[in-house]
Amino acid sequence: MRYSSLASKFDDVRNQYNIMAIVGNGFDIQVLSDLGSTVDTRYESFYYHLKYRKFRSDNRILQKMEQLHHSGATNWSDIEGAIGVILDHDNVPAVDVAKDLKEVQREFSSFLDQVATPDLLANLGDQSVANDWTITSFTNFLGDVMDPGEYGKMMLPTRLDIGDLFNFQFVNFNYTTLLDDYLYLDQIQFDPHPYQQSDRNINFHPNPRGHSTGKERQGFHMVSYLVSDVVHPHGVQYTSRSLLFGIDSAEGPALKLTKPYWAQNEVKYGDLFADTDLFIIFGCSLGETDGWWWRAIAKTLVEQDDSELMIYWRRSQGENELTDKDVRRRFATVARSQAGLEAVLIDKVRVVIYDDTAERAWLNTSQSTAPRWLKS
Repeated sequence: MRYSSLASKFDDVRNQYNIMAIVGNGFDIQVLSDLGSTVDTRYESFYYHLKYRKFRSDNRILQKMEQLHHSGATNWSDIEGAIGVILDHDNVPAVDVAKDLKEVQREFSSFLDQVATPDLLANLGDQSVANDWTITSFTNFLGDVMDPGEYGKMMLPTRLDIGDLFNFQFVNFNYTTLLDDYLYLDQIQFDPHPYQQSDRNINFHPNPRGHSTGKERQGFHMVSYLVSDVVHPHGVQYTSRSLLFGIDSAEGPALKLTKPYWAQNEVKYGDLFADTDLFIIFGCSLGETDGWWWRAIAKTLVEQDDSELMIYWRRSQGENELTDKDVRRRFATVARSQAGLEAVLIDKVRVVIYDDTAERAWLNTSQSTAPRWLKS
């Protein structure tokens, strides 16, 4: 899979910029909280769902989750972490783990049906339209970089011009379609041909906050093109057999318990990275089980001069002193500190640390945190 060259599809494209956005479970949790849902998609909630349903008690994955829970492990509810522990420390044959995982997979699909309901999806769509959340994400997200010095280090804003095309490729790690619903370019927020004399379709804001370090003045917009697509490499809720749980890498029989193997990461997505101008990571814990993606991004940052990365990190309890440097260090750890990576972390990685009170344009689902600097 490669990015399509879209210039021929429109009348007057100057340059095409490919933006790969990887979105994790933090987005689903945020949506469910902001829309007042009493349940969420955390693995901990799924664990209690299994217990309520009296799920087969001799399932090894459930047993391991319980053992980790009783031992006080921080990530005791992490299904994929439990798989790794079973394989690495319990010496259970991979084929037996796979059988138990199939049972968990089927039950998780049923659990999601009770969480991401049609009514909730409809509500999310209504709220997105009413608050212009979708189009705001696409056109104003560079305003999330609050610090003028950090914004000034970004390459993308300096490269942009009127008539550029923004090609967003969303990699949805979630099994639900909440993100897909949120991103849908509906007839209220988006007109594919709003002008009589031009087929450009959005007003992109390269410097919404008006940072003095930016070349563009505050309020300036670029009449541009927008194209967007979403893929689910780990499966989707409504096809239960597509849901992928697993580890990042292994050899021998355990290879078939790895997500990159079944998702065919190299075949389907490997060719995208070198042509990506900007990576955005949102709602991800930067865990080891998705290490293939983090290593591929890191490799691109090192090898491709024009590539850069934005990491959104939600500050949780106990992280009041968390800094940009801490988040960069975490990314470097899961990317296995590839040669040359440390040198580009400061220059090419922007970190947006936020909480429930922070103004944010990108994938925001709260009316109370709508950016005051927002430009229409």
